[in-house]
Amino acid sequence: ISTDRPQQWPAWNMDFDQEQATPRAYVGGPAQIRVKENGPARVSIEVSREAENSKFVQTVSLSAGNAGNRVEFDNAIDWRTLAANVKATFPLTATNENATYNWDIGTIQRPTQNERQFEVASHRWIDLTDKSGSYGATILTDYKNGSDKLDDHTIRLTLIRTPGLQPAVNGRSPGYSDQANQDWGHHEIRFGLVGHTGDWHQSETDWQGYRFNDPLMAFESAKHPGSLDKNFSLMRIADPRIRVMALKKAEMSDEIILRMVEMDGQPEPHVRVSFAGPISAAREVNGQEQPIGPATVSNGALDTSFTAYQPRTFALRLGSARTRLAAVHSTPVKLDYDLAAASNDDTKTEGGGFDGQGNAIPAEMLPEELTYNDVQFKLAPAKTGTPDAVVAKNQSIELPSGRYNRVYMLAAAKDGDQTAAFGVGDKSANLTIEDWGGFIGQWDTRIWKNEPKRDWAISANHASWPPPPNWPKGWNPHYPDDYVGLAPGFVKPANLGWYVSHHHTADGLNEPYQYSYLFVYSLELPANTRTLKLPDNDNIRILAVSVAEENPSVRAAAPLSDTLNRTEPAPAEMERAAR
Repeated sequence: ISTDRPQQWPAWNMDFDQEQATPRAYVGGPAQIRVKENGPARVSIEVSREAENSKFVQTVSLSAGNAGNRVEFDNAIDWRTLAANVKATFPLTATNENATYNWDIGTIQRPTQNERQFEVASHRWIDLTDKSGSYGATILTDYKNGSDKLDDHTIRLTLIRTPGLQPAVNGRSPGYSDQANQDWGHHEIRFGLVGHTGDWHQSETDWQGYRFNDPLMAFESAKHPGSLDKNFSLMRIADPRIRVMALKKAEMSDEIILRMVEMDGQPEPHVRVSFAGPISAAREVNGQEQPIGPATVSNGALDTSFTAYQPRTFALRLGSARTRLAAVHSTPVKLDYDLAAASNDDTKTEGGGFDGQGNAIPAEMLPEELTYNDVQFKLAPAKTGTPDAVVAKNQSIELPSGRYNRVYMLAAAKDGDQTAAFGVGDKSANLTIEDWGGFIGQWDTRIWKNEPKRDWAISANHASWPPPPNWPKGWNPHYPDDYVGLAPGFVKPANLGWYVSHHHTADGLNEPYQYSYLFVYSLELPANTRTLKLPDNDNIRILAVSVAEENPSVRAAAPLSDTLNRTEPAPAEMERAAR
């Protein structure tokens, strides 16, 4: 932890003399250590420490397979330190004036820092190869993009920065008081380290950086018959030094966009790319998918070449696949609507609106049909005073007969997220129906005196207000003067089916940036099941229901959204207020 109090422009500047100074503290002291994981896939140790009012929980991991060639450090930090930055220091045995910094589609070498160049940028990795060329180390940086090179063998990755302000002059504040606690809150930061023989080219440790940044995402499915082999690859590149940057559907056509880049800074005269099915046509486009010229297809594969660090993008058409999935078949369910949840623009709400207080979904924005993952929803025509939603009151909804295996609901709640039990036949499942407004995710948010949330923000110890008695000596405990606490961040995991940028007030006026949401929920539908039982919770609104016959479901084996692995609990009242 180093003192960071720049002479001017605190949020933007770092001063070289402070960067060069001996750190004022290290994250040390008594540590709580435990074995967090000890299995065949990964082992890890968790170390918890505190320093200068901040809490640090670091998990150090080694994995099986290729991932075991790197050490991974996962850090959960609750940061409450003033006039400081915190860096992860790598004192390496390799020595070299120059280090190599990745810039995603290329690299750049920079020397040990000087007064005009000390905090430098990188993307996914930094490498220091010994000047002998015989060995070195690659630091894997994930999303932390700034570092300094203190000397020929020490690289320091900048993790968090809360700059201090200069003292008042003649009673005048230097301003920018809001920057005096920027970065306060919860942080999750990852970095890694991998050693190598030779240089990074020879050992290809840059791939460790990309795998660390974009780990393999596993999905699981129920066992089912199929015509594909047990191993299947969508595409193959016959060159390990060509990296795929993007593979996606084209924005304005049914082509497939493939973006690649050369990784070594060396020309690659012949690169062949094949897919599971033959490529029938190809053309080169730019980053905006605008045409550049023709491309060569030979025996169903793309033949191309690259200059040093060259990115190239191609629009491809694939031939007929040898295996096709059956299309999703869905049928909308007839509902007995009993609530007018929408209203027209400039029209007073009738019937209480979505929330019972007159606030309503904009009827002119709500579609009559909506598709989610090929499941078709049919909504009631939206109009002021016309029922278009079902209030959950323990009623049963009759489902159509057929070979359907899932039931889908388009729903939202009022008065906050609502957890309730839904019944399908003789089975029951709890679902959290999320609120129709507010935010569906945000990071820790600072609360200021002039905001209406002051009363609840001051009350919680989580906010570190008033400051604890061990606040660093000589610092003003009321600085910045107007800060009162933190509302903790959150992520809502429900699938978003529809949203619009505003809602209507009881008088039909638009409330901009007061969002309206509808979420999609699904439940397994056992064979011959004909009823969906709604919970007894009149805060829940159902706008559409459909049943679907679909292929065996595929689900993520790990969370796809941030789990906010906090080191301290967030007070429930602050969570509710933040939402």
